[in-house]
Amino acid sequence: MMIIRFFAGCCGVAIATLWLTLPARAQFSQFPGSPIFENASLSLGFAPDPTVLRGISGGEQPAREVAARVETPTGPCSGFVDGLPDHVLTLTDFFDYLDLQVYSPEDTTLVVRGPGGTWCNDDIVERNPGIAGQWLPGRYEIWVGSYRQHDYHPYIIRLSQVR
Repeated sequence: MMIIRFFAGCCGVAIATLWLTLPARAQFSQFPGSPIFENASLSLGFAPDPTVLRGISGGEQPAREVAARVETPTGPCSGFVDGLPDHVLTLTDFFDYLDLQVYSPEDTTLVVRGPGGTWCNDDIVERNPGIAGQWLPGRYEIWVGSYRQHDYHPYIIRLSQVR
């Protein structure tokens, strides 16, 4: 009887673990063979333009806590993100114009923290967040969030100098 309980307990844990990880595995398969959560370093005239980064949105922490505010001039600090940034973007030059757009099949949010401050956005183009304009040289931390805690969605970030 003890062996049956042990076997049932082990199988139950294994089945529960597999069941809980299936959605995450399905999300990662959205970009088969493509790396996710990469960082980028860009200079004026970078190529390819656009440069594309990939990831999975969402997390446990409210975006307003990461941003240390509820709203910025570029939009509300909505949704939930990871405690650590999804990407680090290093700009070696001043950009008179740089466009950062997030594209996802689901509604996502954005927090960017850099040399000039912190910016948030939601729905700059339909359900996709983004920030465009002048960017100072330096290190930028980027978080892509989801509206519900522990809700995860694949996304791409498109960085372009083209207006």
